[in-house]
Amino acid sequence: MFNRLKDWFDGRTGYRALTRHVLDGPIPGGARWHYSLGSAVATAFLLQLVTGLLMVFTYVPSAEMAWGSVYFMQKQMTLGWVVQGLHHFGSEATVVLTGVHLVQVLLAGAYRAPREVNWWVGVVLLGLILALSATGYQLPWDQKAYWSTKIAAGFAGGVPLIGPAVRQVAFGGVVFGNQTLTRFFALHAAILPGLVVLVLVFHIILFQRSGVTTPRKAREGPAAAYWPEQSFRDALAGFSVLAIVSTLVIVFHGGPLDAPADPSSADYPARPEWYFLWLFQMLKHFPGDREYIGTLIIPMSIMAVMCAIPLFDRILPSRLAHFLACGFVFALFGGAGYLTYEALDYDARSPLFRQARAQADEARERAFQLAARGIPPEGSSYLLSRDPLFHGRDVLSRKCLSCHYYDGKGQGGDTPQTASDLKGFGTQEWLRGLLENPRSPSYFGKVKQCGGMARWRKNTKLTAKELDDVAEFFAKFVINTPSDMTPEEWEQQKGLQEHPGYVAFNKEGECVSCHSEWGTSNQEAPSLFGWGSTQWITRTIQKPGALDKYGYLEGKDQMPAFTSDQLTDNDLTTLVRFVKGEFLPPPPSHSSVESRSPVATTKP
Repeated sequence: MFNRLKDWFDGRTGYRALTRHVLDGPIPGGARWHYSLGSAVATAFLLQLVTGLLMVFTYVPSAEMAWGSVYFMQKQMTLGWVVQGLHHFGSEATVVLTGVHLVQVLLAGAYRAPREVNWWVGVVLLGLILALSATGYQLPWDQKAYWSTKIAAGFAGGVPLIGPAVRQVAFGGVVFGNQTLTRFFALHAAILPGLVVLVLVFHIILFQRSGVTTPRKAREGPAAAYWPEQSFRDALAGFSVLAIVSTLVIVFHGGPLDAPADPSSADYPARPEWYFLWLFQMLKHFPGDREYIGTLIIPMSIMAVMCAIPLFDRILPSRLAHFLACGFVFALFGGAGYLTYEALDYDARSPLFRQARAQADEARERAFQLAARGIPPEGSSYLLSRDPLFHGRDVLSRKCLSCHYYDGKGQGGDTPQTASDLKGFGTQEWLRGLLENPRSPSYFGKVKQCGGMARWRKNTKLTAKELDDVAEFFAKFVINTPSDMTPEEWEQQKGLQEHPGYVAFNKEGECVSCHSEWGTSNQEAPSLFGWGSTQWITRTIQKPGALDKYGYLEGKDQMPAFTSDQLTDNDLTTLVRFVKGEFLPPPPSHSSVESRSPVATTKP
């Protein structure tokens, strides 16, 4: 029955003749290991097709959801990290193997007549594979993807005459977003793979027509059929590719993913994939008006010479032509290798790059931690921008640490402190420390007009136990005062006036003599109604010169007011929540995220 089915299928397709043609095809000189390199390239590309197709079922090409879909693949989908990792490292393997295959063809002289067209097809194939890689690592829409796109847009826009039009078409406008991702996804998942398949099929057809280029020493040896010796070598080469790529996936637990794209983080250390690093470094040697040399003239010249290599034999002696062809390609790879080393060496010696890279790694880990609890409906970019620990700390660094300290450190680490240390502000512990030693630089020791607290401390009759009670009273009743509660309603809370701390606060006018009654203004000290609460800190930031805050101070000692032009609503919200410690703590293994003081940084 099965034989009859095979006969029927062969009668309609002729598959037996095709199979015999492939398996019984003669190989002059017998099987060779280096003939298997083409099969290794095909295996790597087939791996890309299969894993890419699997990823299409999960990936979402939009600026809001792209990062989240890749995160889901890596961290939550069953074996998603394997698929994504195979696709990432398979891409690198495809680029490397295609380049090695091109060098092999060059050394064997397989570019010569009658194989000129196949050489040109191979050069086109290499260009398409590089284009596939370039469009692929943009798709996660993480920090690396976004800033690499910005760099690529700059390259494209720098091409004379056609640059702006190419940039507009390729990137979908001036602002990078959904249009950019949609176009890159269409190129990467549909157009370029289709072109690669067509060119690869044409390449194989031409190869079947012209056959392998037999080494000189093997030309006199007996021919052998493709099956089984060469087919075994090809299968083992393909298996080796899969084994190496799989090992990399296991070692690195999938492919890389940075923090979500953030257009405001201009200090991100943007670098392309390692096989494009030489081009990135080369452009540093052609700054300003000479940039077009690196973006247009040199790449076009390289492509022109590569295509002209099969024609060298027509104008030069054969051995000289082969020497020049090999010399050009080896010089090209050598130059690319040197530029890559130069870029890596510069980054390794640059403290600014290392600092920026460390901050990028920290942002990535924090984004992963937050994403595990859910991504906001507005998109992954809001993960960090709404996080008090990440964004609020950054606002504190940029806006506050020129005067204040945080955990003993200020802007740049050596700016003289003129205001209190904000580490733990609004807590029972911070207040207790203030009551114990208001002259400390951690509180108001360097603010000349705040000497009233120091004089009070010198003359107070309150015991240490009563000071503890005052701090405890503030923690229980004051710091968490609701924003919609009036002072009258607040004082009528059950147990408030009976609390020992309230009694000590009012004892013999110890505190109320300066701070006056709750909710009233004073010319000597700020109102303490709601002290340490969100609304108290917010009003202090926005209107520090108000009478209920620090309006009694001279202008030179007053904290500057921060308007909506200086702090957005989100900036203010995350800043206050960070100061109050209202944020998801980092996991124990990444405790440095919280402990690192928010010191302003210099952009690289």
